[in-house]
Amino acid sequence: MLADYADTLRQKGYPPLLMRVGLNTGEVVVRSIRKDDLHTDYVPVGHSINLAARMEQLAAPGSILVTAQTQKLTGGYFEFKALGKTQVKGLEEPLNVYEVMGAGPLRTRLQVATRHGLTRFVGRHNELEQLQQALAQAKAGQGQIVGVMGEPGVGKSRLFYEFQLTSHSGCLLIEAYSVSYGKASPYLPVIELLKAYFQIQLQDDDRSRRERVIGKVLGLDRSLEDTLPYLFALLGIEDSQVSLQQMDPQIRRQRTFDALKKLFLRESLNQPLILIFEDLHWIDTETQGFLDTLSEGVASARILLLTNYRPEYRQEWGQKTYYTQLRLG
Repeated sequence: MLADYADTLRQKGYPPLLMRVGLNTGEVVVRSIRKDDLHTDYVPVGHSINLAARMEQLAAPGSILVTAQTQKLTGGYFEFKALGKTQVKGLEEPLNVYEVMGAGPLRTRLQVATRHGLTRFVGRHNELEQLQQALAQAKAGQGQIVGVMGEPGVGKSRLFYEFQLTSHSGCLLIEAYSVSYGKASPYLPVIELLKAYFQIQLQDDDRSRRERVIGKVLGLDRSLEDTLPYLFALLGIEDSQVSLQQMDPQIRRQRTFDALKKLFLRESLNQPLILIFEDLHWIDTETQGFLDTLSEGVASARILLLTNYRPEYRQEWGQKTYYTQLRLG
């Protein structure tokens, strides 16, 4: 990860970024320190902090080392290489140490729980039936939006998971996830959605990503060629033909929304689409703008847009005849 980024900088003629990181998970004690300017700083101390510092000292430049506690909590979200038992200064017994190799295939707690085995799914039959009815309408060309609202832990994601197991045959299903820090990261769920749609992998270089996007878009419909600069910009693909930097930000924003809408509406002519956006309470304003734009074209398309969110989230779709809200208690 860090080593790959250092290589990228080196190839572009910049000095490499040589950084090493150590991580540990555990309880800490926070000590307050009064400053001369009457401000108070808080410094964590204790065994857990010392272990993290030892991991950082053991890490080679460009690498990330973690303890077994951290590896156990984040397995699936990241890929690890076991380095075996390692003697750590200040400890009598050696510790299992792991090196972070890259992002893993899992993105949500439900996906991690699925890997370990889920409990039996009971109830929610009415909600599942409503989702299936919405899908039937979408397949018939009457697009639908369904919002599942509930407090944390009531089973919003599990409901979507169970629906997917039996209901997406013959459809293209794409998922996107919001994260707790997502409001500060424009288009984060949209980028996730596009990477899934174009089947872009983490290890793909710029050229292969560009070829995947061009091949998919022009193979779908050559009239979509004008969407390419906006898709390239979202995916971080360099485009020597067009520069969007000088465009008015509001115009660029709306044209980006329109390009995405155009792409997915055209895809729905080939096959019904199920687009899943999880945790809209963490969504950024750019992704919300895209969803608002897409929602205006859903009614006459073979698209089922599934969203879930906590009660504090507010959406503007409530008056649309093709919108259904399911409240989970």
